[in-house]
Amino acid sequence: MRYRPFGATGKAVSAVSLVLTETRAAPTPQAWRSVLFGAMECGINTFELIAGSETLARGVNEALQAVDRGLLFLTWRICGDPARPMDAAALGRAIRDGLSLTSAAYFDLVMLDEPAVQTLTADAEALLGDLKSAGLVRQAGVRGEGAAVDEAIRKGGFEAFSSPFSLVSDGRTRRRVKDAAEADMAVIAYDAIPAELCRPVQEQQKTAGLLRRRSDPLSGVGTYNFLHETRGWIAEELCLGYALTEPAFATVQIDTLSAAAIERLAGVPERDLPTGVVAQIEMARFGVREAQRA
Repeated sequence: MRYRPFGATGKAVSAVSLVLTETRAAPTPQAWRSVLFGAMECGINTFELIAGSETLARGVNEALQAVDRGLLFLTWRICGDPARPMDAAALGRAIRDGLSLTSAAYFDLVMLDEPAVQTLTADAEALLGDLKSAGLVRQAGVRGEGAAVDEAIRKGGFEAFSSPFSLVSDGRTRRRVKDAAEADMAVIAYDAIPAELCRPVQEQQKTAGLLRRRSDPLSGVGTYNFLHETRGWIAEELCLGYALTEPAFATVQIDTLSAAAIERLAGVPERDLPTGVVAQIEMARFGVREAQRA
């Protein structure tokens, strides 16, 4: 595993990090503990937890009993509700519950999803500042790709930004990543592995006919066949490897609980993309744009 600096924190984070969300695949705290230990054995030290996932949080608690807290970078992601304001009471409750359940002592990063950013009140922003001053939260960030996130990047006040990014990302997404990096925000990538592109080519062709909307960004999916034809690589590894070539990213998130998949993807930062793959990706993206214009 390779490690990268996370903004101005001075902390090194694994180039590949893991998103942890409540799932039937890990129904107990002990199962989550095993997932974390397996990932750590692969060199991953950076994890994003979703607020409200009590079983997951208790699993993290168990893992922290056996690991030096300072070795891990923990993000607590808060998903807001567009119909309800994210005021100081709601924000404080979410962070307080997370700290209590995980016994993490502090969160390296509190990440606000776009609905939370949209409804964030002035007193909640002030609370974030107080929590940072108290050492309970090291940094705060925003996640998404809408107008509220654009405004948060422009306005400042957040130290991190989490963006979807993959080999099919459009110019607007790429500009937003650049804007955040130029604003001295630590940048995180998610959704780096498009599920549609990673399906077997034969299955893709079944759905790539006349019924596919021309506005679909993957309408030219056939031009990405090389993802399944590159010797020594599988499609998921190539997609992740491409995202890792973007210098703005402190870490690229993966979302899987499979021990085999975690081990395989954790090894990607140590490998160089095969010669010509980046050029093939750019040509495929160009082909998609031309097909959409036709």
